[in-house]
Amino acid sequence: MKKRFLSAAATAAIVGTGAFAGPAAATPAEGDLERTDISKGTTDAPIAIVAAGQQTAFYIQEVELAPGASSGWHTHSGPEYSNVTDGTVWVQSAPGCAAIPYSAGQSVFVQTGVPHRVFNQGTDDAVATVTYTLPAQNPVRDDAPAACP
Repeated sequence: MKKRFLSAAATAAIVGTGAFAGPAAATPAEGDLERTDISKGTTDAPIAIVAAGQQTAFYIQEVELAPGASSGWHTHSGPEYSNVTDGTVWVQSAPGCAAIPYSAGQSVFVQTGVPHRVFNQGTDDAVATVTYTLPAQNPVRDDAPAACP
């Protein structure tokens, strides 16, 4: 089992609304340029991100869960959005507590501060590309007591 950072934490200041006012003209790409999709998934979860002008860190990780593996209960100080790229992961979160399966091609959105755990109860490895948007000074995750039986 491995946990791999696909990119280092990138810190960015959030720019206020209206900083790029005015029309923008599109320009074609130049030179040797290639884009590679890392993952794609869909969700119907309502998504909102508010950074309130503070420095924000963006993390992108690939998380692989072997059969029987679990993240343990934890929270994040910002939203988490994940695309399942292989296998099936189950997500259990408070307050509903039902374990919901997400298969390759599906996305998971976890709101800031919601206790949850991700686990693999299948027979094959499960892999997800996970993105976090967090206050720059905060850790990626904080351990939490079990929120559900």
